[in-house]
Amino acid sequence: MPRPIAHSLEALCLRSRTPEESRSFAAALGRVFREIAVDAGLVVSLRGELGAGKTVFVKGLAEGLGLDPGLVSSPTFVLANEYPAASGCILHHVDLYRLEGPAELETMGFFDLPGPGALVAVEWGDRFADQLPTDRLDVHIVRERIEAPAACGLNDPGERLLEARATGPRAARVLEAWRATMRTAGH
Repeated sequence: MPRPIAHSLEALCLRSRTPEESRSFAAALGRVFREIAVDAGLVVSLRGELGAGKTVFVKGLAEGLGLDPGLVSSPTFVLANEYPAASGCILHHVDLYRLEGPAELETMGFFDLPGPGALVAVEWGDRFADQLPTDRLDVHIVRERIEAPAACGLNDPGERLLEARATGPRAARVLEAWRATMRTAGH
C-alpha cells in the first residue's frame, strides 16, 4: 500500500521582485493544476493585506489555465466571478472580505464551487478558514519586511514573499509538483 503524502510538508517560499513575477509563479501553479489535479479540483486560499497581490496571483492562475488574465477582476463587491476555460477547467475567484459570517458562504453558493475541473481561488480565505475544505493550498502573500513568515526569511521593501502550505494529501501533491516546477525554472 502506498504511503500517504504528509500534509505537514515544508512551505514553498518564493520571492517575487515584481507583480509580473508573482503572476508567473501563479501561472505555473495553474499549469500544475491542469496537469495533475483537474479531476478532483482544488481550493487555493489566499491571504495578505490589502494590496499584497492576491488578485495579481489569481490573474496568474487564469493564465496557467489558458485564460486571458485581463478578464480577471477583483470580486470584492460581487463576491465571486467564474471564468470557464477552453480546457474544460473553471476558475472561481471568490472574495470573502465583505462577508459578515460563515452563514453567508452558504447563501452565496460557495460550497457548490469546489469539484472536478474547478480551481477555486479564495481571497481572504483566512477569514473563514474553518469553513474551507480541509484539503487545500494556503498561500500567504507578504509585502512588508515585518510580516515575513519565519519559514521564508526576511524580504526587501517592494518584494513579495509567497508562502504556500498544503493542508491535505491532494494539495500536498499539487504543492510538490509546483515546487518541482519552480526548481526547474530556477526559483
